Parts: sequence; C-alpha cells; structure tokens
Amino acid sequence: MKESEFVIIGGGPGGIAAAIASARAGVKVTLLDENERLGGQIYRQLEKGFKVTDSNLLGMDYVKGLELLGQFSALGDKIRYLNNATVWGIFKERTLAFAHEGASSTLRFKNLLLATGAYDRPVPFPGWTLPGVFTAGGAQNLVKTQRVLPGAKILLAGTGPLQLVLANQILNAGGKIAAILEAGTISKYWLEGLAGIWGNWDYLNQGWRYLRSIQKAGVPLLRRHAILEARGDGQLEEALIARLDKNWRPRPNTMRTVKVDTICLGYGLVPSIELTLLAECEHQYDLGLGGFIPVRSDNMETTVPGIYAVGDGAGVAGSKIAVEEGRIAGVSVARDLGCISDGAAGMLIKNFQKCLDKLNRFRKVLDKISVPRAGLYELAKDDTVICRCEEVTLKEIRAALTDGLTQAKDIKRMTRMGMGSCQGRMCGPTLIEIIRHHQPNASFQELESLLPRPTIKPIALGVLASSKPGG
Repeated sequence: MKESEFVIIGGGPGGIAAAIASARAGVKVTLLDENERLGGQIYRQLEKGFKVTDSNLLGMDYVKGLELLGQFSALGDKIRYLNNATVWGIFKERTLAFAHEGASSTLRFKNLLLATGAYDRPVPFPGWTLPGVFTAGGAQNLVKTQRVLPGAKILLAGTGPLQLVLANQILNAGGKIAAILEAGTISKYWLEGLAGIWGNWDYLNQGWRYLRSIQKAGVPLLRRHAILEARGDGQLEEALIARLDKNWRPRPNTMRTVKVDTICLGYGLVPSIELTLLAECEHQYDLGLGGFIPVRSDNMETTVPGIYAVGDGAGVAGSKIAVEEGRIAGVSVARDLGCISDGAAGMLIKNFQKCLDKLNRFRKVLDKISVPRAGLYELAKDDTVICRCEEVTLKEIRAALTDGLTQAKDIKRMTRMGMGSCQGRMCGPTLIEIIRHHQPNASFQELESLLPRPTIKPIALGVLASSKPGG
C-alpha cells in the first residue's frame, strides 16, 4: 500500500490553497478530486470543448480561480493530482479508499486534509419534487460549465449573496428571470453590516455590481419573500409566493401566484461532513455555519491528530475564507513534518489569520441575515416527501417524534429515512431542524447527525471488485 505524507481530498479553493502552501515548503502532496477539473463549485472551470471569450462574463470568482490554478500548476512536480477520484471511505490505520480509473485503490496518509465543500440546503415544500425545481448549485453548474439555461422563465428563491451571483450568471447567459425572492432583510443589521464591511471593500463593490446588473435587467428583487408551493401537472407551471414575517412565516393576505417553468432554490449550504464523521472527528452544531461541523483548533486540525478540515466542508463561509484556512493548514502540516521552521511558519500563519479575522467579521453579519428561520421548516405538509430516496413523508416523521423518538438515528431505523443512495444528504439537514423545532428546549449539544457508512457515495460493484493494492 502506498503512503503519502500529506493527502488532500477536494480540489476547491481550500484544497488548492493548502496544496500550494505545503508544496512551496517542500511537502510531497497528493490531491484527490472527484471532478474532471480543479476548482470546485466556486472556481469551476468550463468543460473541454468550451472556450472562454470574455472571462468577465463568468464573474470575479472565475478570474480569481485562474490565478490560484496558475500557482497550483507551477508546483506540478511536487503535487500528485488525481482527478475523477472519488473517496468513498476512511478506515483504521490512517487509510482511505477511493475509486479511480475503473478500480478501487487504498492509500495510507501521515496527514490528511478534508476540503470536501458543501451542497445546497434542501428545503421541502409542497411540489418541491416537480420537474423544473432546481437547487441553486445545480442551476449554476448548468450555466457555468455547460452554458445551458435551466429554463425559459426562472424564479429564484432563497437567501444570501449567492442568489445575486446566480442571477447575474443567468442574465449574462441570456436567461429571463421573473423575480428574485430574498427571505432575509438587511434593515435590522445595517449598523453591524457597516462594521463588517469595513476593510472588505471588494465584497461591497462586487455586490453593488451584481445589484446594478439586476436592476438594469428590470428583475424584481422582493425582500422578505419566499415560495410556499410549486404547482403543475407533471411539470412546474406556477409558484405560490408570499411576504414573510421576521420568523419567515407567510403573512396573511400576501399570497399570490407567479407563472414560471423553473425555480432555483438557494437557502444556503450544508457542509459535507461524511468523511470527517467516518474519521471519527468530534462535531458540533452551528446553524450559522450550515449545521454540523468538525471541531477544529486554530491551525484547522480536527480532534483527530493529523487530520485537518478547511473550507465550506468545515463550516460554510465562502471561498475567500476557504483559501486562508487552506493556507493555514498547509503551512501547519509543513511545520509538523519539519519542512519549515516554527518561526517561519508562525509568521506566515499570523498573516493568514489576520486576513481570516477580517473576512470572518463580515461573514458573521451575513450569517445573521441569512440563517434559516423556523418558518422555513413549516412549509412542508403531512403528505410532503422529506426523504426522496425512501419516500418518507413529514407525517411519518411526526409519528416517530410523537412516539418519543428524539434522535435522527432512531427515526432512521423506524422510517428508513436516510437509508437511500444519498445517505441522508437531502433529508438529513431537514430532519435535524424538524427535531430541533419539535423539542425547542433541547440544546444543540443533544443533537446527533445521521451517520454515514462506506461507501459514502454510490460506487459500482465492478469498481470495488477491481481493487488495486495502492493509490
């Protein structure tokens, strides 16, 4: 079995930054990325066969990504990069398993960094399983990499700045947006927002550009609004929307319908923690950062020595924070391996931490605006499917709670919720919030997540049978 002194899982901003920082210090790095090309979701590059004629149309994130990818390529002799490599398990004796080139391989590591990213927060409501209802990330992937519009008349619903990013990408691709529904409001937090934005002027400039582009296109931006129901006969035809109160519950007499063929839902992101759970890292619940996240030290090390976690997979905070966290972790690993002195590492980490503190100041304000409120999890009705894999409805979950079950794992055993191929990615975050609101006096420490099992992602039996002894 092959061994690497530093293995990185994930080729997004955090993983790339960690690889660059550690390789520059002389560490031999192996980076495993399940995608065809580096960049993750935020720095996602166009697929082969597409050519960029104007990078500005793809946004500032694309341009920033090119800069980071250039630094990565320059260190190619020190970084072993495997694309299309899906890590499906972490086991004892610091060993991981991954599928690559039609076979399954194992790899032993001295140090491991998990930069697994995040995925769109699922929000069940009547009609959310209709064709034509997308997550914001799915729609963004279509527009960014395939140059395909998700529909002809699009409604965006959710909260946070990613809605503005997606709206601009759709408009730049020639799409038509009926409206943008923003559940949150900045009016209550404008003073904190000013303090948070100080020194983060690029956020302000970028946000202003996005807003101006939306206004020029004549797209209505409706604050304190959300979608309540998607309707259609086998295909989305209209959406029922309403104005919200401070808890994101619909205000009486504000409901109306909008004729659309596509809905893009963007209620924030959920960290992908399957691998940190398999690695037996300690976790805590922080809804502002997306839900369950691994507990980390200042140098991004988890409670398991030698295993680090950075980026949205360790707490949803955005690509810039992921980059700084990746740099801190990369330098920390290099120091622990003796590739860089304590003094030199300390100076670098101090500078990265200074940038991180500035970015986190603004991020905390955004969290207050966009953190999901109780009304979001009251949209589903008794017959609304919560677990799409096993077709478990809200009524079945409520029955389990009424029977006295208080933990997700127990509800899973009773209803089969979370036993499908996604292993609870789609239903798990909603289940936790349903449990939390059913027991309003319970503390966050009492909550437990659904536990994944290898393989954490679907892997063909033929791939597992064609195992290789080393990576």
